[in-house]
Amino acid sequence: MIRADKALRKAKVKAKPKRPSLPSLIAKADKITSEYIRRKWADASGNVVCISCAKVLHWKDAHCAHFIERAAKATRWMEENLRPACPSCNVYRKEFHSREYTLAMIDCYGREGVEELKSEARQVLSASQVRMLAEEAIVEFGLRLKDME
Repeated sequence: MIRADKALRKAKVKAKPKRPSLPSLIAKADKITSEYIRRKWADASGNVVCISCAKVLHWKDAHCAHFIERAAKATRWMEENLRPACPSCNVYRKEFHSREYTLAMIDCYGREGVEELKSEARQVLSASQVRMLAEEAIVEFGLRLKDME
């Protein structure tokens, strides 16, 4: 009788679908969000303009730059926080990029909008909240990418 119970419990455990790990979910959300942002800002030829230096490059060669760093999970996948940037500005010219990106964000959202984004970024999220945001980004931006095709 005890063996049958153990077998039944094992069968139930195996029946549950395995949830993807949080790091793999974050990576998938980043990839989908990045492609969506770069393609959203691309013109008919597939070119985007760097938010910082105004260099024109193909969306596949651009980065998805975060106004507020990626470490702030509350704003990591917020569309308002993301713009295409050239790899040079996004990786190597951090001070210039930060200054120019800030000016562009103020032009776009005003000082109040930028402060609101910064305030949102200060939220400390639990792992389950980050999981939920990542899953939402995957679904939302995935659907938007399909609409672009």
